[in-house]
Amino acid sequence: MRHADSSYDYPNMSDHDRPLNARGQRDAPRMADALSKRDWLPKLVLVSSAGRTLETLEGMAPHMDDARIDVRPEIYHADINTMLTQLEDMLGDGTTMILGHNPGSENLINHLTGEWHEMPTAAAALLVEVHNGWIVEGVLRPR
Repeated sequence: MRHADSSYDYPNMSDHDRPLNARGQRDAPRMADALSKRDWLPKLVLVSSAGRTLETLEGMAPHMDDARIDVRPEIYHADINTMLTQLEDMLGDGTTMILGHNPGSENLINHLTGEWHEMPTAAAALLVEVHNGWIVEGVLRPR
């Protein structure tokens, strides 16, 4: 999943610390609702340490009671090798979510499946491992 829409209203704030804007604050719980309805809620969330990813997760919190949260600073602006390394900690049973940024989200999906899916802010894609490969089960976008 990519973080919800962030604010650029604070020019002196570092990119890492930027918060969500009003749309992002609305989209995070809406996406959590959509994930819940599809039974896509994670048991483990590997989340970037950036303010906007943590705030996205906070907006999704009412649906994340059972999820283990692991903050990963390396997901912030991660290249494909770093994103692939995150997969080493996936759960054997249950869904693992990587909550991060672009282009990392799009690049990881493309690398694993050979498909290109645009990941606007707050988008989530469910990938399923099958026969030593991956397929895209679906992509949810807030609009």
